[in-house]
Amino acid sequence: MMKIFFQSLVFLALLTACQKQPVTVEAFLNEQTELQFDSIATDTTLFQQSYLVWVKQPLDHKHPEKGSFKQRVWFSFRDVNAPVVMVTEGYSARRNYTSELARLTNANQIIVEHRYFDSSIPDSLDWQYLTVEQAANDHHHIIQLFKKFYKGKWMTTGISKGGQCTIFHRAYFPNDVDISVPYVAPVNLAREDHRLFDFFHQVGSDEARNQIIDFQRRVLENRDEMMKRFVAYVEEQGYTYRMGYEKAFDLIVLEYPFSFWQWGSQPSMIPSKEASLDELFDHLKKGSDFGYVSDQDWEGIKPFFYQAYKELGYYAYVPGELKPMLKGYDQDTISSCIFAPGGDTLRFVPETMQFVMEQINKNDPKIIALVGGNDPWGSTSIVTGNRSNTLKAIQPNGSHLTRINTLPEEMKQEVISTLNTWLE
Repeated sequence: MMKIFFQSLVFLALLTACQKQPVTVEAFLNEQTELQFDSIATDTTLFQQSYLVWVKQPLDHKHPEKGSFKQRVWFSFRDVNAPVVMVTEGYSARRNYTSELARLTNANQIIVEHRYFDSSIPDSLDWQYLTVEQAANDHHHIIQLFKKFYKGKWMTTGISKGGQCTIFHRAYFPNDVDISVPYVAPVNLAREDHRLFDFFHQVGSDEARNQIIDFQRRVLENRDEMMKRFVAYVEEQGYTYRMGYEKAFDLIVLEYPFSFWQWGSQPSMIPSKEASLDELFDHLKKGSDFGYVSDQDWEGIKPFFYQAYKELGYYAYVPGELKPMLKGYDQDTISSCIFAPGGDTLRFVPETMQFVMEQINKNDPKIIALVGGNDPWGSTSIVTGNRSNTLKAIQPNGSHLTRINTLPEEMKQEVISTLNTWLE
């Protein structure tokens, strides 16, 4: 009898433990000594609570003794057993929002600002620690931290450079999460990948490509009048250019085709041959970002250009027949390395992307890659090879704005069905 009574007590104790209420979000956050948090406004259509969290990260994950910095994270709670979506931002993360993937999967969400951007900057801006591997370790650290709390499956996602981070993290830590969904993310295999040069000779129709070059030519043929408008406008906007107005104007005109295809412009939007100079300038202003090459934008984006010309790769301008009409440049190919700290002295490390693709091919993680068919970055999107777990959804004529909900219906349903199957 005594033995039966003792067994009953053990059973009751175990039952009581199983019925114990889960730790609350704030109780969990309070237990984590390496973070600070504040409650913020919540998207009540999906989440119960949201927090701004500051996570302590090593400057160098291989040598934590070298110092640390605080990384900005937006943490939104739905249910401890629901899936978790972590958004790997490639730049700053100044606000909380609800991602498409979290909404589609009714998931919890974590948004991570990239190291060296905005508020996630070390006191000492030592560029050697701004690497693909260090950023992947940041994401690994955050996932391991929050896995102490969440019980469901994990997904990572990001857009453009954020999508690159999603792929990179999966290469270094293939088992951290169950699914990765990079949006419009390139994997450039060289400092200036030849596929980006080839793209502009193939995209769209012959007529559309001719319209674009004709527009650029008309702008440069009327350079003096265009420059008057340009200088007046940028001074009004408060833009300055360390390379001078002439070079800045050249770059803005040369940027136009990339911007045209990246953001899904239509040939019908290009001014006709009878258009006035004001119409030409207004279209250039809408079609090519005047702030892109400005000193003001450079301050916030220079960490990106450092990464681009160390590991990520980028694109260059090929003036072609427009070269004689430029005033600031006489090169056949104009590199964007002029925007990177260190400029042309930076040594590109091709081994990083080689390692990333070797690991992705070796481990074959579950990836759904969204690609815009007319997006320049689609030309260097992740190569599927012989992998069985990579679904590449290419939106016909799609741009850098390609999302799951913009896909053709049949393709959209295939993506959603694959997500649901992998989440079961």
